[in-house]
Amino acid sequence: MKKELKDEIKEFIIKTFMQGKGALKDSDSLFESNVIDSFGILELISFIEKKFKVAVNPSEVTIENFNSVDKIAKFIEGKRR
Repeated sequence: MKKELKDEIKEFIIKTFMQGKGALKDSDSLFESNVIDSFGILELISFIEKKFKVAVNPSEVTIENFNSVDKIAKFIEGKRR
């Protein structure tokens, strides 16, 4: 399930923030590479809440939870437990 989860997250990020171009590794920093900015994180959170049916509290919006596809997948899996 984790690979499928990562693939869906990655597909959304590439399509939405990278205009469907380029490659993205699961461990790439989304903020340091300027893929996502402070406005983009809101769009990403909205996608996560709708697609994966998890609630994201404002206090959970941190670099530790949202800086890479790996971290986002781990966060979502933790919320589902």
